[in-house]
Amino acid sequence: MLGPRTREEAWRWLVTAVVGLLVGYVVVVALTAIGAEITGTKGGASALARASVPPVWYITVGLVGLWCGFATAAYFVTRSGGRLGLALARWDSLYVFLGIALQLALLLAYLPVHLKGGTNAVNRDLGGGSGWLLVIPAIMTIVGAPVIEELFFRGVLLRALLVLCRTSTPVLGAAVAIAIDGALFGVAHLGSGDLWVQLPGLAALGAVLAFLAVKTGRLGPSIVTHASFNAVVVFWYAVSR
Repeated sequence: MLGPRTREEAWRWLVTAVVGLLVGYVVVVALTAIGAEITGTKGGASALARASVPPVWYITVGLVGLWCGFATAAYFVTRSGGRLGLALARWDSLYVFLGIALQLALLLAYLPVHLKGGTNAVNRDLGGGSGWLLVIPAIMTIVGAPVIEELFFRGVLLRALLVLCRTSTPVLGAAVAIAIDGALFGVAHLGSGDLWVQLPGLAALGAVLAFLAVKTGRLGPSIVTHASFNAVVVFWYAVSR
């Protein structure tokens, strides 16, 4: 699997990822503050952050801002000679079925639990929209998120962790890196307190995506799996609306 050649380089990748994440959050805060001012939102950006169903524009600028940080990290890593494995193959389309299976597995796993927080999270992430108002967040969720997030979590972050967690037992080091990457992916997708119930499922998804990246040495399989996983949620939401 392509990645940093030395521990020193791996640390640089990791620091770049952290800086990119911080940059993303700063851009999000700036864009939402500007948007709240333009729209005359009472209570400003903080009121939007607490809203159970914020407007579509808030969801959009939030994702764009965060992705700016992710993309910045990926850009600087590749600019310094790093390779993230962004490659697709024709047979990667078969991973659509894996994404669907993973989403259904999570739904079944949470079936015994009254997961109202999960339903609220979907409603919040898609801006509570329907019709044409659902188009933009849907495209960003199915297309934008899988590409940008896989570049960051499995392209930059995972490759750095694989080197930093390397031990005399390669399998153990890879397993630790995959587990950490999955956990960080899960935490990054938590938006409110009640979503901590979903953390195990989100972390498991992140770990599976990380395993695919390690096993194939490419991001194509994890991107397709991630996209189809999200597509199931969007389709279910659109039908229910």
